[in-house]
Amino acid sequence: MPSIRYGVPPWLDAVPVKKRREFPAFRGVISHPVVILGGGMSGAMTAYACASAGYKVILLEADRIGLGGSGRATGLLSGEACDSYRTLESRAGKRAARAMFDAMQSAPRELAATVKRLGIRAGFDPADHLRVVPAGESDKLIRRELAARQAAGVKASWVVPATVAREAAIASGGAMRLPDAGFVDPFKLTLGFLSAAIKRGAKIYEKSRVKKITFTRKTATAFLDGGAITTTNLGICIGEPTSLFKPLKRHLRHEDRYAVLTEPLPASVRAELGRRTAVLTDTESPAHHLWLTADHRALFAGADQKRPPDRLREKTLVQRTGQLMYELSRLYPPISGAAPAYGWDVPLAHPVDGVLYAGSHRNFPFHHFAFGTSHDPARAYLASRIILRSVQGRPEKEDEFFSFARNL
Repeated sequence: MPSIRYGVPPWLDAVPVKKRREFPAFRGVISHPVVILGGGMSGAMTAYACASAGYKVILLEADRIGLGGSGRATGLLSGEACDSYRTLESRAGKRAARAMFDAMQSAPRELAATVKRLGIRAGFDPADHLRVVPAGESDKLIRRELAARQAAGVKASWVVPATVAREAAIASGGAMRLPDAGFVDPFKLTLGFLSAAIKRGAKIYEKSRVKKITFTRKTATAFLDGGAITTTNLGICIGEPTSLFKPLKRHLRHEDRYAVLTEPLPASVRAELGRRTAVLTDTESPAHHLWLTADHRALFAGADQKRPPDRLREKTLVQRTGQLMYELSRLYPPISGAAPAYGWDVPLAHPVDGVLYAGSHRNFPFHHFAFGTSHDPARAYLASRIILRSVQGRPEKEDEFFSFARNL
């Protein structure tokens, strides 16, 4: 039996280190119009957006481009602002909830169009999303969720058990069908947007960790090991609040998600798996997510939990990999016996209400944030567009719903 690659995301494993483009570390003391912190998906997309709009952009990555949370992402994307429209509407009101869901449902389509226009080869595969009720369980809660979405004009429909069985080969009590989901290689996507940003004049620096940020009434200054950059626009695309932004940590909860990718499934197994045209999730909390890749592997993610201490990380990863394979076999019996090729963890910072934070903050006058994307490519893309509008000083009215102001 092939050995399991623990802790190694398949997207990074597919690109040898020697073939990854290297960038210099930043050195010097300068002023610059737009400075972006973070070389993952949201950072690369924001660099591209701002450079395309005519801004001079510098992007700073503390380590290597794409090797953080984005390189460890599952690559699954969603058109949902959060898991529960009903809960969001009760907290934020119908107008805000509808606006956030509308923006997120548009994001995957806009991302797909941009990827196509830029010629980024990252295996972008759009698909529907089926949230499946396990056989024998009540469908009352998901039916209420569906009714609330439909009443608000959010796209969603009901799928009867027979159709679920035909499309996904799963015995169920039915499912809620959602549009605008899919899969994309997160590492290649990051590199593709980064290349597009570079073509438009963006400058990229690796091994350039920002140690401190200060600001006055007129400017902000990022201090690095190799110098300092003063700017009026700081794009903060580092995934989650670090020690640089301690006051903002309370807005998010920090967890790890676990993921497995199997060896290619035999033709005899694939014949039992239905049409395999949708991203599948269950109704558990936290949910599991299943995608069957173009090269006939099963990508399965879930088992979210509070981050373990570093000394237990490897042990926990092995345990969660085994747990996911067992749960996969229960959800999809035909896959029982499939061997995992990769098992890895994904660092997540979930906003308390599940909706990403993007845009400005009243206590940080020159900062434009992207937190809580959950390393979802569609969320990262939406955040990049909101940040661009914030940099331009032309935010749309609905952008405020994604800002920290909703919790202040």
